[in-house]
Amino acid sequence: MTLGRGMRHFSFHMKPALTQLSLAVSIAISASILSNQAFAQPVQQYHLAAGSLTHSLQQVAQQSQVSLLIQTNKLSGYQAGALQGKYQLDQAFNALVLNTPFEIKKTSAGYIVQDRSEHEAPVKTGGSTEKNYLENSKNTDQLYQMPTIVLKANADDTAKFGQSTLNQKSIDRYQANNVAQLLDNMPSVASAGSPRPGGQNINILGMGGVEDVPITLDGSLKSFDKYRQGSVFIEPELLKKLTVDKGPHNVEVGNGGFGGKVTMETKDAADLLREGRNTGALLKYSRSSNNTQNTYTAAVYGKTVDSLADAVLLYTKRDSGNVERPDGSKFLYSAQEQDSYMAKLNFYPTASQKITLNALQSGHKGWEPFAAMRDQDAVPSEKDIEKYGYDLAWKRRLVLRDQQDNSYSLHYEFNPVDNPYINLKSSISYSKTQQYDERIPEAAGVSSSTLGNASWVDYVNTAFKLSNISNFDGRYGSHTVKVGLQYQKMQQESVMYDKSKNTDPQYNYGFYEPFYMPAGDQQMYSAFVEDQFSWQTLTITPSLRYDYIQNQGYGNRAPRYNDPTAGHDYSAKSYTGWSPRLVLAWQPAEYMTWFANVSQTWRAPRVDEQYYVQSKGTTVSETSRYLKPEKMLALRLGTEMNFSQLLQDDDHLQLRLTHYRQEGSDEIFRNRSVFCKAQADQLAQGLEASYRDCNGDYNQGFYRNIGDYTTKAYEAEVFYNQPLFFAGLTYSYIRGQRDHSPINPWFDQKTWITEIPPRKATATLGVNVPEYDLSMGWRGIFVDAQTRSILDTDKTAGSYSLPKTKGYSLHGIFIDWQPIGSRGPQVNFSIDNLLNRDYKMYLGEYMTGTGRDFKLSISQRF
Repeated sequence: MTLGRGMRHFSFHMKPALTQLSLAVSIAISASILSNQAFAQPVQQYHLAAGSLTHSLQQVAQQSQVSLLIQTNKLSGYQAGALQGKYQLDQAFNALVLNTPFEIKKTSAGYIVQDRSEHEAPVKTGGSTEKNYLENSKNTDQLYQMPTIVLKANADDTAKFGQSTLNQKSIDRYQANNVAQLLDNMPSVASAGSPRPGGQNINILGMGGVEDVPITLDGSLKSFDKYRQGSVFIEPELLKKLTVDKGPHNVEVGNGGFGGKVTMETKDAADLLREGRNTGALLKYSRSSNNTQNTYTAAVYGKTVDSLADAVLLYTKRDSGNVERPDGSKFLYSAQEQDSYMAKLNFYPTASQKITLNALQSGHKGWEPFAAMRDQDAVPSEKDIEKYGYDLAWKRRLVLRDQQDNSYSLHYEFNPVDNPYINLKSSISYSKTQQYDERIPEAAGVSSSTLGNASWVDYVNTAFKLSNISNFDGRYGSHTVKVGLQYQKMQQESVMYDKSKNTDPQYNYGFYEPFYMPAGDQQMYSAFVEDQFSWQTLTITPSLRYDYIQNQGYGNRAPRYNDPTAGHDYSAKSYTGWSPRLVLAWQPAEYMTWFANVSQTWRAPRVDEQYYVQSKGTTVSETSRYLKPEKMLALRLGTEMNFSQLLQDDDHLQLRLTHYRQEGSDEIFRNRSVFCKAQADQLAQGLEASYRDCNGDYNQGFYRNIGDYTTKAYEAEVFYNQPLFFAGLTYSYIRGQRDHSPINPWFDQKTWITEIPPRKATATLGVNVPEYDLSMGWRGIFVDAQTRSILDTDKTAGSYSLPKTKGYSLHGIFIDWQPIGSRGPQVNFSIDNLLNRDYKMYLGEYMTGTGRDFKLSISQRF
């Protein structure tokens, strides 16, 4: 880098002071980052047999849960002696490298292994350094964090390519009402729906279905898929980390996940305990001005003196009024009152074993529009208000909703430090989401299409997972082999009461399953294997996954929808298939890594798609047991560059460029409008045509496989961090087209996919004032206009389009402050939509955005 005279002058006079201050802040940050692990077990028991230096260092780092960068080709051939007894982490590292030419250096993000002569500051050349090591920088002040790509033998999983994470600091800073709000700041990730409780879905790479974006909470799968409702109900106050994995490239995800995966982790006692303490408590209060929301959080936690066990009990109550739009009007009946509970126990029977029990419960009850994801679409008329009064006129259009969401999990880990072939993890989980909707007797507009006068809906997920990771050195490189087994059962049950049918035996006197929400289950039996092979600067990771999936319908209480003569066949249907994947990573220079993923995977139809029916005599009355699996061929190509010491000794620049291309085939879509080629040919000639032109020769279920589609995405992410200053910039652009029209597979033009969000950029600019424990800054979100629509080419597909939207920008500020130091309270203050910008959200079906919101939270650990 060539510096101008002014910059050289600035650097010459300011660098000594900045260097000293940076060093002090770096030590403080290191202590903060490592404290959650270190204070829990300041002295640990190690039982390491003599062996390779690489493996011994990896075992110590893994047991201590710290990041350690190793250049395996450098350490090849070096041996370490046995390590037995109790050591602090630094003591253990130093003992292992005592008689070697290496040393362990602590950085602001973890540890690195380097030559003993490398402690001197390296010389800058070309904007990088001659000895630049890729540190696992956490970028804790950014909108989110990009795990730095580090090619090393003990990497458990190459799926971190393309990942983005939110840590505790980011979660606290956002003060979000729901998980979708947290994730909306990431590139290629968008939220769809309304600000109402439970009215949000998550869209990744233009895919937003529950089948395309699986969500797990401490290993428990969440798959709520009720008609016109959101899919995410997790209380953000329970979480310490969210990870988004983009694309279908994770070997542990089967049967879908074409968009990616969202993994959520809840707090542990170790995340909350103060250093040197065995017990503690947390009190937190949050206030949002927009909807006058108050959030109260309390927790107690502790660990045994011998660190044999730790536990946490946490309670959160969220109580709010209606959300306000930028123009001052309200999203009526968007208020919520929600209680959430969590109990978590970690038990360590030996140094090599860990058992975790976790239970979470949350629920809320209140008046809401039936379609939680939409804007105000159930407005009473002035005449009704005059007749019934304001309150009753509204409630005639609403449902009284009682929702409960529960998750339970049991985890077991066995990782003997003297055995590189065993790193066993197993888990069993159960989750259940229930919604009970009831309408008042005077309700208006009640129909079976909106679940009648009352409805009971349950989604239950049961899962088991067993995996093991083995590390060993081969003749030409090192291997990390992962093998696993999985079982998963997704069960859905739904019943509604339709008062208008209470005397009709064909509708079981009003109690029956909605024909569009059939009851049934889907079971998945899976096995996978992955081998991460590392040789010098190259990592090759092939993997293979096998899935056996069985769908089973439960039938319908109403004879009208359980009629074999109408094609109502609820019997089981099975699907099997393989998912091969390949990951390549190459590090041509210490500051640069190239990576590529190629994955071919598939998904079976969901229960809704397989067993959706209509009554006899309709155009598509049958179940869709003829459906083929939907397939996906996905490519991810990118590069990441990390530069240290650009302007001063303790700064870090991270750049990631990523391209995604996903080709889908045999897409499962609703069977609508045009049912066969003969009908399509007639329409193409401008003639009248209908399903009768097919002469019965067409798929007569409500779903069918319609053809192929392609989505492409481009991402650019750049983060700059130093102790006193941080900045970030991201950009994402997604486009997607079907080869034909979704309602006419014989249409000879491409059509735009509706679920593709517009282009989005985010920016962050902030400063740290360490002497006052203060961080503050600005963040912006810039969303482009959405000018594409399926109607651009197929004018008949209006029911599958969304209104085009104008572009907009949203600005906000944030302040994080500990006014009396680390022992005192933590204060988070922010303003969302600072300029009170009025805007429409494309994926929200032209939903109006929320107005300016002042947010304040105060928390104190004892």
